[in-house]
Amino acid sequence: MSSSLAGLLAIAYGAVFALFGYPIFRIFLPIYGGIIGYILGVTVVAPDYPIAALAIAVILAILFASAAYLYWSAMIGLAGAILGYGLVTVIVGALWPSAVYTPLLIGLVGALAGSFVFIYAKDAMVMVASALNGAMIVAWGLRTWLYPGSRVLDSLTLIAFVLVAIAGLVVQIKFFGQQRKYSPKNTDEPTKNVTSFR
Repeated sequence: MSSSLAGLLAIAYGAVFALFGYPIFRIFLPIYGGIIGYILGVTVVAPDYPIAALAIAVILAILFASAAYLYWSAMIGLAGAILGYGLVTVIVGALWPSAVYTPLLIGLVGALAGSFVFIYAKDAMVMVASALNGAMIVAWGLRTWLYPGSRVLDSLTLIAFVLVAIAGLVVQIKFFGQQRKYSPKNTDEPTKNVTSFR
């Protein structure tokens, strides 16, 4: 697959995920879990043993995908931790580029904060996470499409990330802001409805 085609597919996928990530988040969570498990399996095993690497990668992919499907609430907390860690380390690294361990330590605090916020505000944070992740995928796809092989973050890529992230948040809040797909249902509502008919 050429870099241009891969970039265009990434842009299309990222745009869909940024704009409609809330209703499809739980569907894609096992897919992401499988991808992470597969990458971890391939990374851990030495490249001299390709069959063993493939077998372990497939097993880990199945385990991670199953865990993401069965324990999706915990996976949302993990997503918050990863996002919090990534954002904080990038910011601290940009402010203090010479620091070695400071971004790591502060990043762990960001991971704890991100996990806490995502667990206690699941619906809102699913929208935020999907909008940001979709925007990052669009930015990566745009860079891959326009600058194949380049690792430089140019201004056009950053502008695309910001615009798609904002558009994703606005669209999701407008169309899905009143829904509570991921938060526990309020158990008091049936009681109130029953008593109102008496």
